[in-house]
Amino acid sequence: MNNLVYYITGPDGSGKTSYLKEIITCLNNSKKKYKHIWLRSPKITSKPLMLYCRIVGLTKYKVIDGVKYGKHEFYRSKFVSWLFPILQLIDFKIKWSLIKKKLNDEILLFDRFALDTLADLMVDTSNFQLHKTRLGKSFIKLIPPQTKILVLDTDESIIRSRKIDTLFDEHLSTKINIYKILSRDLSLTVINNNKEFELVKTEVIEKSGV
Repeated sequence: MNNLVYYITGPDGSGKTSYLKEIITCLNNSKKKYKHIWLRSPKITSKPLMLYCRIVGLTKYKVIDGVKYGKHEFYRSKFVSWLFPILQLIDFKIKWSLIKKKLNDEILLFDRFALDTLADLMVDTSNFQLHKTRLGKSFIKLIPPQTKILVLDTDESIIRSRKIDTLFDEHLSTKINIYKILSRDLSLTVINNNKEFELVKTEVIEKSGV
């Protein structure tokens, strides 16, 4: 696959979609073709295990002020912490292979992709070294080598004020920390998104090279 790829990642509420729209504006102005891809934590072979987790209480949901919050406590089961990441890798490969069959020569824009699924697994299993394992590296290898990755680093208080479904997210601080770990260990480009929108937008455009 030789497509040029832009991938903006970071915890939910960090501003990924907002700045991806700015890249889209640049591409539209240049009359370049692109495809927006959202691929995160697909459930195919992992569906039966997800049902099991719901039944035994490893997956929990609650509603606060009309907003539904879910959390996975897979770390409470060694079996689930081992099996679920394997099934997620299989599911991700299935979905990605189906998407790739429909691609042409357009520029790819990843809103959510392999790093986000890997980060979710690290949260759900409380395994902060998962990205260093053979399975974790398999997720990372799914990212096309020519991909320009930008990680948005945003303070927890700002995220909670921006995105309503993060307001009572018990794992938000953990998610933010995991993206910091991935950024550090994978030597990814990090952009501080605690500044004014226009300043961050300029930095995103410059560092993406769009």
